[in-house]
Amino acid sequence: MEGYGCMEVVYDKSSEELSSSVLEALEELFELPQETKMKNVNPKPAHGYMGRLSVLPIHEGLGIEYATDREACEEFTKLMWPEGNPHFCEVVHSYAVMVAQLQKLVVRMLLESYGIRTDKYDAHSDSTTYLMRLLKYRRSKGETNLGFKGHTDKSFVSILHQNQVNGLEVRLNDGEWVYYQPSSSSSFAVIAGDVIMVRHTFNV
Repeated sequence: MEGYGCMEVVYDKSSEELSSSVLEALEELFELPQETKMKNVNPKPAHGYMGRLSVLPIHEGLGIEYATDREACEEFTKLMWPEGNPHFCEVVHSYAVMVAQLQKLVVRMLLESYGIRTDKYDAHSDSTTYLMRLLKYRRSKGETNLGFKGHTDKSFVSILHQNQVNGLEVRLNDGEWVYYQPSSSSSFAVIAGDVIMVRHTFNV
């Protein structure tokens, strides 16, 4: 992580069955009418619906804030499916909880590697909230095939899980862009966010 700004984690609690269920749920979500998806409104940048942007024509995304909270997932589900969709809610919430457990494990390992006391970790963990970004990049129809512009995230770490299309590129600390090729369906890309880059401010 320190050398490259990112790392791959193979997490044994991420089953192939759950991964398949999530991808199926996302296909169902993104097949909804545009006007339905646009109901996912949030004043925070990239927290709500993003799509049909002229500069990013193949990108589409929806956010679920506080996704580890069952009620937040239920509210999002009701927004997309007023008649209800309990299977979608269950799958997405279970996935969010699993990824949050992975995030806590990774962050604890990172902080401990710098000698930060356990009570410092507990305070960080207790104050952490989670945003789940559900993303789709359609096949280019003669436009740019750039899904999203190069950027850094404002979080401590970002955890990404992709399907077999494997479109993620990561810029290493030396400036080189590389494609990320997951080694298994249980592989996650863990990327350092802006917050972790100021690690020298921690009181150890």
